[in-house]
Amino acid sequence: MLRCWAFDENIMCLGLLLVKPMFIINPIMNANNETRGLTRNIDVALLRAYVAVAESGSMTVAAKRLNVTQGAVSQQIKRLEELLQKKLFERSGQGLVATRDGERLFLHAGRMIALNDEVFSLITAPEFSGVVRLGIPYDIVSPFAAPILKSFSQAYPKVSVELELGGSHDLKKALGKGELDLILTTENHTPKGAEALLRNDLVWIGAHNGNAYTQNPMPVVLCNENCMFRPVMLGALEAKDRDWRLTSAMRSMDATFAMVQADLAVTAILESTVPGFVSVLGEGDGLPLLPAFYINLYTSVSGFNEVAAELAQHIRDHFSDWRRPQNLMAS
Repeated sequence: MLRCWAFDENIMCLGLLLVKPMFIINPIMNANNETRGLTRNIDVALLRAYVAVAESGSMTVAAKRLNVTQGAVSQQIKRLEELLQKKLFERSGQGLVATRDGERLFLHAGRMIALNDEVFSLITAPEFSGVVRLGIPYDIVSPFAAPILKSFSQAYPKVSVELELGGSHDLKKALGKGELDLILTTENHTPKGAEALLRNDLVWIGAHNGNAYTQNPMPVVLCNENCMFRPVMLGALEAKDRDWRLTSAMRSMDATFAMVQADLAVTAILESTVPGFVSVLGEGDGLPLLPAFYINLYTSVSGFNEVAAELAQHIRDHFSDWRRPQNLMAS
């Protein structure tokens, strides 16, 4: 005869306790919830290795840039691919090329590295105070100065930056006299004692749908009489047997752009600084090709101080980011 005893919702049959299987269901549900809430962190060191390889196309070059072994870079890339479960590089005849997933990562990796460095600098930076004197040429102050000065001011609110505008030749003189702590210049080479921050092509610009470049002699406007672009521009026109005439030196990029926009003259500036309200002119318009120029950094040898050193590093960091093609033209 079968004997059964009821204990609430549990049933004891022949000494066997049958229980609702909640002791199995609950742990499974908890595990699923924990998986959904799992936070996955990306090591910034892995992103640095990835960006170095993506920019150079070589594990060897990336290793030298990061001052580590090639094997270490290879392991970091492998760890990153395993973490993301994506293949980030493919081999080609010209080295390593980012896959489609790698290209997507590249767009964001630089921002994460920059943010990491910004936070680290903000928290660990010493409380500097005082004044630092920075000289910048007229032609590059608009696109490059604002983001540098803004981030530096946020990092060191007790430091006052005195900004001096001028031609590269005049700024170098002022630096030599101790009137400035550091300067940027635009030159067709990087002299001894200078540090190249960016290489950029020099290009002709004119008004949208303008015809100043067709005139004979062609009107040319300069930002200032000591403009470093002057001998290069005029020398290229002479070599092409193109007649030209100089208008007055404006000593202001706003005034120079106004002359160009009004179709009263043409000029030449760095490609990365071309504003949207003018057009780039070239060989198809009968104008000669122009060489590349460099944006150089000079620091004072005699009066250099910690505040100036911090500003110099800030400038280097910004130009390092601008050297990435997608960032340069967007700046």
